[in-house]
Amino acid sequence: MLDLVNNVDVIDLKTSNEIIKCIKDVTNITDEEKKNIITILDTKSCNYDALENLRKYIKTSYYKQIDNVKYDRSLLLLADNLVKGRGDGRISDDDMKQLIKSAEDNNVITVCEKNTLYYILKNYNTTDKAKTQLETYFNN
Repeated sequence: MLDLVNNVDVIDLKTSNEIIKCIKDVTNITDEEKKNIITILDTKSCNYDALENLRKYIKTSYYKQIDNVKYDRSLLLLADNLVKGRGDGRISDDDMKQLIKSAEDNNVITVCEKNTLYYILKNYNTTDKAKTQLETYFNN
């Protein structure tokens, strides 16, 4: 599984599907397979579709607790991937659009997801346009 991504700069949907094909039983993923996918997500840059595709298989807690506050784990993972190894390492306005899109569940953003977006805004290096993008979204 890890061999598939050794020489890949950005994992796309096609590559993520090849990774998933390496899973012996997708209904009962082993700890080792899960660990390999987490390693890939932690060390490689993934486009949005690949990230969405792979994160279904790691089955970790929906939340990540930071300083006793629960945040949306998948949004934080997406933010990490958006700044990893691309551009200038900042969340751009296009990146923020992807984060907002990912947060919307049936066109509704939960309190946890909203808090996570603001956490990303505060704790990640973001462009001014990204800040404006998020503020505009929540003010409309």
